This record gives sequence, C-alpha cells and structure tokens, in this order.
Amino acid sequence: MNAIKRLLHAGIVLMVVSLGLITFFSPRYEMKGLRIACNNDAAGLLIEHLAGENSTALDVVDMSYQQLQDCCSSQTELALSAGNFDLAVLCPDGANELIESGQPYHILGPIVDNSLILITKQDRIPHTVGYMNAREIQKKLVWSNFDKSIEMKPMLPAALPYALERNEVDGVVMDIIGGLQIGGYYTPLSSGYPASVLVVHKEKLNTPELKDFIRVYNKAAAEMNKADLLRTKLEKKLEIENGSEEVEVWQNMRVKFLLLGSEN
Repeated sequence: MNAIKRLLHAGIVLMVVSLGLITFFSPRYEMKGLRIACNNDAAGLLIEHLAGENSTALDVVDMSYQQLQDCCSSQTELALSAGNFDLAVLCPDGANELIESGQPYHILGPIVDNSLILITKQDRIPHTVGYMNAREIQKKLVWSNFDKSIEMKPMLPAALPYALERNEVDGVVMDIIGGLQIGGYYTPLSSGYPASVLVVHKEKLNTPELKDFIRVYNKAAAEMNKADLLRTKLEKKLEIENGSEEVEVWQNMRVKFLLLGSEN
C-alpha cells in the first residue's frame, strides 16, 4: 500500500508540474511576428510603447510582447531555450548566463541606463540593502556608489518592498518603476554599465525584419526620453492622475533609454 501511495503521490506531483509548465509556456494571448519578452520595469515600459496596441511601429514591423516575472529565473531561461521568443530584454547578468550556457542568442546592445535605484525609508546611507537574487552586478553597484561595508542581502524581486516595509533591511535596489510605486527616499546608482540589454535569437540576425525593428525601436526610445510622453506613460502605468513628480524623480535618477546599433 505504501508503494502505491508513493506512486500516486509522484503521479500527482508530476501532473502539477506538467500543468505549471504548460501554463507558463503558453502565452496569455497569441503572439505574432517578432516575439519579445520583457519585465514589468523601465525597459518594459519602452517595449509597451513600441509593441503595444495602437503603436505606429506595428505598421512597419509585425511584433508582440509578453511580460515575464523575472528575467533571471529558470522559467525564463527555459522559455527562451524553447524558442518561445525572438527577442528578450534581460539584465546583463541574465544575458551573459544565457549566452554562456550555449543558447543561440546575441546581445544587440544596451537599452536603458540608470533605471536601478536605491530606495530607503530614512535619508541616510543604509547598513543593509536587499537586492534581486542572482544579480551580482547590483551588489557591486551599491558597493561602488557607497561602501563595501554595506551588507547585501539577496532576495526574490517580489520580496524587496516587503523587506523594506518590515525593516528587515535599510534599503533595497529596485527598478525605478517598482520604486515609484512604494515611495521613500530615492538615490541614483550611477554605473558604467546598462541596467538592461536586448538579446536576439541568432536566426533573426541580418534579416530585413530585424533591421526594421531596430529602426522603429530607436524612434520609440528617442520619443520615450521626452518628458511629455514619459509623463503620459507613467500616469497610465502607475494609475495616477498627474505624473509630474514621477518624471522629476526619473530625470533626477538620470534614467535614459538608449539607441541600438550605430545610432547609439
């Protein structure tokens, strides 16, 4: 009987895992054209503007996007290796790991600078800082801007705002989109490397489709660097009526969308 119970238990676990994978690998809607993966962050805001409904860029390039929970998760790596996406916005750590694992992707280039910021509840240098698990660059980013004596605590991205609220840490490293939603004291984390990069499947390299994409992407990035459009997008994203203060924070943090290719 024990053996039968163990077999039944194993079967149930296998079914749950299988259903979870099917759910994850099935897009929330049918994707078409160039399929882009991104996070719900500053870079994702740009992709929404570029490939979202009513975008004029869709008249030039057929494309669609899906936001994932964590670019560094094993699920995201599996989705990319399964060929679910042609392009993906990843942090530098995630992009390097993807390529070093032998997956057929190529880094097109950086797409956003300075979108990672430090958020604290007190206006002072923190003793402990939470950062996104597996992002070693974020740890180095805090140390290079402050001091290596700061204790860095890796966490799941979703746990960061709760850790700050419960005083488990003095500060957290977050993308500015998430930071604007929780409030606090904002401090820029200047760096010599981008917060996000764009990778492309090697099958799409040197294709007319990719060249057209780069052209409309660069136009969208330039538009999003303008305060008026940025304010409109932030108001919709954050569900607020007046985004002037948020745009001011954005500019004070020196967040900037970058161009791809020779125009960068």
